[in-house]
Amino acid sequence: MAPYNRERAGLIRFSEMGLAGRTRATAAMEMSPAIWSRLPEHLLDRILALLPLHSLLSLRSTCKRFHSLLLSPSFLSQLHLRRQRTTAYFLLSHPQFSHSFLPLYDSTFDSWRKLPITITSSSSYQLLSSSSGLLCFAISQPSSSLLVYNLLTLSSKIIACPNQSSCPASLISYPSPSPHGYKIYLPRSSSASFFLYDSDSGSWTGFPLLEPLLALTNSHQDPVLFKEFLYFITPEPFRVVGFNLNEGRWETEVTPELPHELAFVRLVSSDGGKRLFLVGGVGRDGISRSLKVWEMVEGEQRRWEEIGRLPELMCRKFVSVCYHNYSHVYCIWNHGILCVCCTTWPEVLFYNLGRGTWHWLPKCPLLQEKWSCGFRWFSFAPDLYAMV
Repeated sequence: MAPYNRERAGLIRFSEMGLAGRTRATAAMEMSPAIWSRLPEHLLDRILALLPLHSLLSLRSTCKRFHSLLLSPSFLSQLHLRRQRTTAYFLLSHPQFSHSFLPLYDSTFDSWRKLPITITSSSSYQLLSSSSGLLCFAISQPSSSLLVYNLLTLSSKIIACPNQSSCPASLISYPSPSPHGYKIYLPRSSSASFFLYDSDSGSWTGFPLLEPLLALTNSHQDPVLFKEFLYFITPEPFRVVGFNLNEGRWETEVTPELPHELAFVRLVSSDGGKRLFLVGGVGRDGISRSLKVWEMVEGEQRRWEEIGRLPELMCRKFVSVCYHNYSHVYCIWNHGILCVCCTTWPEVLFYNLGRGTWHWLPKCPLLQEKWSCGFRWFSFAPDLYAMV
């Protein structure tokens, strides 16, 4: 298959594009078409449901039937039941990248791929947020608009913003084994308020912004979904406040008292807002001497329990990367992996909760040495049930 057709078919390994030095040799055995033609469709569907995600994406463009499989309720049901292992994917966005693809890191194969992006409604776009298989882009045409995109179903929707805000939008969605919608959080840069978009009603609603959060309007710290709340960290003195999505009101006593001597702090929630984590640099006078991870433990008396600490040598590298300017630091989560990212550094520090180990994510081979800022990482968890 020619490179052009491979790109249209689905994910492309960098090794296949000549970026990894050599092409891997593969051997394939062909089965007689006569055998396939006699195979009942329901058995073929059961076989296809066992394929990994990137193989399904590649099959999608081969014929109309394979393309329609991802829209078939019966096939989706089989796919959901048979997916025993979930892969964590991470997307990387940078202003210098081509608008025809996004680099994607596959944690299962420890490799980078090209993820083709086709947005015909706009000549330029910027990835702002991701949640439960959906991506949210800021697009140039029409102006002041967002585009919500499901890469699996190739479905998308353009949403007009209620104002000319230059603040980034945050996509909020609950993963579910059944069709589900989403919300979009959009702060206003010139007003003490924010907007929430509800995909079920297809409308924006304005709410007042809590006074301590006004200084966070242009921060890289996105709101974190935990249960029915959006959680925020205020500027120093640090504390956690929450916005109740069901009741549309603010609450200030939503978590236990934060650990002491924090130079910076970020919140991270697990898939669907089931668990809440705290990532913080511990030190004095705004200088971090160590990096720790805590989890909020529920019970009669809620508390922050330390679950991880960055080794000293890795902490020195992280601190040197940040130059003690933690406004560029943000965190993301994907299937048991907690990532600490920085917009001024091309590498990502991640903590594997299951193993209790820290690692640096392999550097993307598409990045050039002269690129020094603008790195934005996103968690990508493909979700066939995420409706736009």
